[in-house]
Amino acid sequence: MLAKIRNAYLALDNYLCYNIGMETKGGKLGFDDYSRSAVQAIRDGSYFLAATLATMAYNMTSDPSEKARMARDAGNAYSHLGNYEEAEKWLAEAVNQHETLAEQEPNRSTLRELGASAAMLATMQLSRIASDKTFDTPKNNTKTVETFRYGLEKLKDSHKHADGLNSKIGQYDINFTARASYAETLAGNKKRGLALGVRAVRLAFWSESPQLDTTNTSLSKKERYKTKARALVRGIGALAVGIVAPVNRRAAKTLVRKLS
Repeated sequence: MLAKIRNAYLALDNYLCYNIGMETKGGKLGFDDYSRSAVQAIRDGSYFLAATLATMAYNMTSDPSEKARMARDAGNAYSHLGNYEEAEKWLAEAVNQHETLAEQEPNRSTLRELGASAAMLATMQLSRIASDKTFDTPKNNTKTVETFRYGLEKLKDSHKHADGLNSKIGQYDINFTARASYAETLAGNKKRGLALGVRAVRLAFWSESPQLDTTNTSLSKKERYKTKARALVRGIGALAVGIVAPVNRRAAKTLVRKLS
């Protein structure tokens, strides 16, 4: 056991050195170092490491916005690991932190991040419903739908504060509308689920568009096409889930696991 712990810390040290470009023994790492490495670890699929780094970053800052961001990253990592209890704890913390920030200063950023955190919490709950038969209950399906609706509502509220480019659509709307459709369908709200699925297909063509004020400007043209393709697959998948769920819930949940 001690050997495993030692090896885990050595792996963490090597990862930080590689991604930050400095010797961890010779210099003191700060919040930015750990937070950047956590994000990179998630991109690399190193979810246990990402959860560790995000938790460390969370514990070393007192800034509410930074705490909210790291709580969300930790929850995201734990969700990928299938550790839904830890994921729910961290994602709920992110929602609480973002709610406080949005109440103090409701603007484009605070409302948008609140909506994203709530939608990510709902996405984790959806994944659990789709993969754990004992969690697939009317109560949990209703709770997931309500969380998605709250998240999408806050994203809509954030648009009222948008300037410049397309103010009616944001990248988070594109990322989460199809997933909200899956949840509505599994909860028995077929018409609402299909309506969101149609919207998800339409939104897919806007994914990472330069005409959005929330686009990732560092993406190449090829990467932008890939995000559009993934969003379109999720949207078409939402329509498929809406058609399949009433006759074969098990197959619909398999689709949700693969798409969300």
